[in-house]
Amino acid sequence: MIGFELSPGRTGGRPPSAAPLAAFFRQGGGTHVGLAQAPNGGLAVWTEVGAEHAARLRFDNDNAGTRYSWRETVVANLRNVYPVGRMALTGSWSQQQTSGSGRSGSYTGNRAISTSSTGAIAAVTVDRAATYDLWINYTGRTSGAYVRVEIDGSQDLVNEIGDPAALGFKAFSTYTPSDLQRRQSIKVASGLSGAHEITLTLGGAASPGGNTIMIEAVSISGSLQDPHILPPLWTPATTYQMGDEVQFGGTFYAARANGVSGTTGPLHTSGIASDGNLDWRADNRPTYPEFVAIDYPSEREYAIRFAVGGVVTELGGQTHGHEVLDARSISLDGLAWVPQTTGSGLSVGAQIAIAEDTTWQTGAGVAVASCQLIRSVVPGSVNHAVVVTGTGAQMDVEWFYPGMLPMVRWDGEGQTTVVDSIAAPAAIAVNLADFAGQMPSNIDFPGATRLGLSAQVNGALLTYGHEAGAQGSATVALGALSAFLRPNLDGRSESGNDDWVAKAYIAPDTSSGLVFGNGDVVSFFNRHVMSVV
Repeated sequence: MIGFELSPGRTGGRPPSAAPLAAFFRQGGGTHVGLAQAPNGGLAVWTEVGAEHAARLRFDNDNAGTRYSWRETVVANLRNVYPVGRMALTGSWSQQQTSGSGRSGSYTGNRAISTSSTGAIAAVTVDRAATYDLWINYTGRTSGAYVRVEIDGSQDLVNEIGDPAALGFKAFSTYTPSDLQRRQSIKVASGLSGAHEITLTLGGAASPGGNTIMIEAVSISGSLQDPHILPPLWTPATTYQMGDEVQFGGTFYAARANGVSGTTGPLHTSGIASDGNLDWRADNRPTYPEFVAIDYPSEREYAIRFAVGGVVTELGGQTHGHEVLDARSISLDGLAWVPQTTGSGLSVGAQIAIAEDTTWQTGAGVAVASCQLIRSVVPGSVNHAVVVTGTGAQMDVEWFYPGMLPMVRWDGEGQTTVVDSIAAPAAIAVNLADFAGQMPSNIDFPGATRLGLSAQVNGALLTYGHEAGAQGSATVALGALSAFLRPNLDGRSESGNDDWVAKAYIAPDTSSGLVFGNGDVVSFFNRHVMSVV
């Protein structure tokens, strides 16, 4: 559900959350943020949005100045993952590898193991100082059998599953009606701490089902500061097996054969290529953690359409462009950020600050304004403070969006419904499902400057608060702002691999004219707050 708070236009500051949308702006309980490289010179920003959940924000650039644009948000369960490559295998196991990447593969794991032998054993030691739960990640089979789970050689600590069929021990069935159904996991224990050895064996045939199990990984609760939440960084002259996952330069890779890596890391961002000795398939995301896209690639810092001398330019984000980066600084907890070269690749802290100075230009490349954007990221919250100063000819503004909130009703990659409905106080709720296959007119919410969205991600409820407004000293007043919604941008429905996308905007009324020229100053902010309940 998305809710809108009706409030008068503001001329400064960021007021505290107020009813009826206070619940959308609450802190989710996360304590860390993280920074990492992303493909093609981009940046990945992670922010914890609740216990064991984080949002990953993808920042891309599309010009020679490598100006950043927040282009996508995905939410993930944070779990320390112990894949097949970390397991000690005894007895007869078949090695499996997917032919695709991520969710598009026939099964989730780039590497998995399968057996129908009661003598086969897979064991791994997990460890975390904080209390944690334990999951087994597996692939469902029409011939699925029972998996017996032991912790430290017994089942005393296996407290989340029972004996499903008078087997005489605790186990779970891997049977599913569809063979190779993806992303299956089951919690088998909770309240663990410290190091424990996890042992998995075939517990016998299931009915319905059969006598085959396929295991992908063992995982435990995690946070951004834990060591196994992402695949390890690629290292040279290292022995890898087919399906092992690594990351390098912000891209995730899966080994295409057994072998030893080369001396220089892989550089391709799609398809299959070599590191000089071993072939790797490039993936946009790792197999784990499991991501749900809550929006689609679209700008959200700001966007504007203006005319200079009758010539129209659209500016802002990667979609519109027409900005040149003049200077940028990136800091983590007050210190200049340096990309990590070991471990998970994440630099973890409590606050990220990114300051960018850009020059706004017309479509013909003529400078019209200077812009400073200061982006502050803390756990669960992203704030943009923007000051634009005119330096050139007068801009006649047709529309201006200081706040934007893209969203997906249907995530085609995950084949799931994410955002359900939209509402405003004292108004009839807008159900996105009512607009399947349609491209309706904008739905207006006069006076709304705060938005609230709720969505389903991995079985949890995500709340998302968004607001925008004027701030600081400015010579050009934006006037009263309002929100409007485009509930189905492309006339999509809840089916297939295509996303059903929608977008909400917060904007001033420019119908009576908004002009901006040399020496004029416009100052505004927008804020995004995410929390998983």
